[in-house]
Amino acid sequence: NRCSFFHFFRQAEVLKADMTDSKLGPAEVWTSRQALQDLYQKMLVTDLEYALDKKVEQDLWNHAFKNQITTLQGQAKNRANPNRSEVQANLSLFLEAASGFYTQLLQELCTVFNVDLPCRVKSSQLGIISNKQTHTSAIVKPQSSSCSYICQHCLVHLGDIVPYNSPLLVGRLQVTSIVHSGSW
Repeated sequence: NRCSFFHFFRQAEVLKADMTDSKLGPAEVWTSRQALQDLYQKMLVTDLEYALDKKVEQDLWNHAFKNQITTLQGQAKNRANPNRSEVQANLSLFLEAASGFYTQLLQELCTVFNVDLPCRVKSSQLGIISNKQTHTSAIVKPQSSSCSYICQHCLVHLGDIVPYNSPLLVGRLQVTSIVHSGSW
C-alpha cells in the first residue's frame, strides 16, 4: 500500500508541474488539476492516516484550488484587464466546481469511514446512487480523530470557497457555525 503511495506522490509531482507549465493550454491544465484532485482523493480515502501524515489534504487545497482561486481573483480585480468579466465568470465557475468537489469528498469520507455529521444530508436523501465500487479491504481504517480532522478540513474549505454573494450564503453560514461551534 505504501509502495502505491510512493507512485501516487511521483504522479502528483508531475501533475503539479503540468499545472504551472506556461506552455500548456487551459484545457491541459484543467485536465491535470482534475487528475490531481482524483489522485489526492483516492489517497485520502485509501489510507487517511498516511495521507494526513504526508499533508495530502493541504497539498490538495493549495495546488488544486487555492493557487487558482488567488490567480483568478487577482485577474478579476484588475480593472485594466480587458477580459475581466470573463475572468469573473471563470472564477465563479471554478468556485462552484471546488465547492462541488469538497461536498462530494465530504460525502465519500463520511460514507467510507462511517462518520455521522449533523449537518450532512445522506447521499440517498439527495437521490444520489453511488456508482463507485470502493474496495473496503484496500482501505486502512483510520482513527476517529483523523476522520474528524478531515471532515473539519472539508467544511472549512467549503466555507472558504462559497462566494458571499451567492445564493449558497445560507449554506456557508451553516457550515461556518457548525465548524466554529464544534457541534459536529
